Amino acid sequence: MNMNYLIGIDIGTSGAKAVITDQSGELLAWAGQEYEIFTPFPGWAEEDPETWVQAAVHCVNQIVRRAAIDPRDVAGIGMTGQMHSLVCVGADNQPVRRAILWADNRSADEVHALTEKLGRASLAEWTGNPMAAGFMAASWAWLQAHEPETVRATRWLMLAKDYVRYRLTGAIGSEPSDASSTLLFDPHRMEWSAQMMQAVGVFADQLPPVYASSQVAGGLTAAAAAQCGLSAGTPVIFGGSDVSCQALAQGIIRPGTLSCTIGTGGQLFAPLLSPQEDPGLRMHLFCHCVPRIWHQEAAILTAGISLRWLRDQVFNGSDYTSLADAAAGVEAAWDGLFFLPYLQGERTPYMNAHLRAGFQGLTLRHGQANLTRALMEGVVFGLRQGLDLMLSLGTPVDQLIATGGATRHPLWIQLQADIFNRPIFVSSMEEATGRGAAILAGIGVGLYADVADAIASAVRPSQPGALPDPERVRRYARAYQEYCGWAEAVVKHTNALAD
Repeated sequence: MNMNYLIGIDIGTSGAKAVITDQSGELLAWAGQEYEIFTPFPGWAEEDPETWVQAAVHCVNQIVRRAAIDPRDVAGIGMTGQMHSLVCVGADNQPVRRAILWADNRSADEVHALTEKLGRASLAEWTGNPMAAGFMAASWAWLQAHEPETVRATRWLMLAKDYVRYRLTGAIGSEPSDASSTLLFDPHRMEWSAQMMQAVGVFADQLPPVYASSQVAGGLTAAAAAQCGLSAGTPVIFGGSDVSCQALAQGIIRPGTLSCTIGTGGQLFAPLLSPQEDPGLRMHLFCHCVPRIWHQEAAILTAGISLRWLRDQVFNGSDYTSLADAAAGVEAAWDGLFFLPYLQGERTPYMNAHLRAGFQGLTLRHGQANLTRALMEGVVFGLRQGLDLMLSLGTPVDQLIATGGATRHPLWIQLQADIFNRPIFVSSMEEATGRGAAILAGIGVGLYADVADAIASAVRPSQPGALPDPERVRRYARAYQEYCGWAEAVVKHTNALAD
């Protein structure tokens, strides 16, 4: 037996995916399955954890068949997925309720109260992060206030990928890159924060033990293996957060090279050699899945999902490609139309769950293509605010690599080049998030000697994607200032209403 194949499972927000690669990093097969996001009340976002498990099993079964490999030749499985989301698991090891997702902003009042109670200085010292709606700590605080029966029934607080891995192996645990996204973990000391646990009412034995991202958690149970079409006992690695795994798959482990991901949400990922939080707590500090590396993260909540909303709710029957093709025919920053992408509130730089999205400057002249272009520009303007914040803090930015589903259309890439006024490279690693999880599995089972060997063996260099056009750069520089003015006006109005 070769024992050369690696699988990565990605428990995303819109759906699960699985990839299979060989030791050289060649992508042999991938599969995906979407699942439903429940929004029973305004601002809520929930998913059924059981659908994650079933989707993951289905995807793995599909890729094993498509790759036509001997299941015994799979050396290991890596896990990754959406960050922050809370799964409450009972003593019977079943979910107590649907998971509360990272995009959920029901806990806005709890976030405000906890921030006032603890103070920004303590939050920076204990977690390196602002308190934000949708993070595990904030969602748990909301449950304590509104669903005491759920709190009483909860034995474990788990993250999405950790729950699925538990179902596949029976092993309970987490790892630093995802744990640091809960606001219950201290990224400086690399352990759960006793102060934060006390502040939000979490007992130490409700949080899983934390292991290295590339450590083997356990083997597939016989039942899980049968469902997946794999061998019982196949090693499963603890894994990493989705943003850190996509960065690993592109070799982004040193300062200066950043990724700009436009998927469901949007993130700018900047590696750090030591933990350095933003003093103003306008963006995040998390652990990388690579040991002794951290990263700054500027995040917007509704990036690609904004275009999905436009497609499904406004232009029903359209598809992404035709919408983006039409938008490409509209001039840059045309006729004063702007979109503020706050469909679920916003994180960087405002950290305000109450913000709401909107088109500004609409006239009778504007049609489908104009709305689509303004929406796509608004997403990249929002990411530009995060980039400007990083630069103001002295974060080195030598190369920007575009990744995520948005790289499938050239307009998204060109918008980044023109609005950031920087050359944009494009990831050569299709399905980078899952492939990063597979690379972690290879490290964990010893196919690679270490991270450097894994990158040398399995990572393909990024390719030039787009150069900034001087005329569009000029137009967008002016439009960006107008966008920021609209954003500040909305923030001011929202705060006045809250007061």
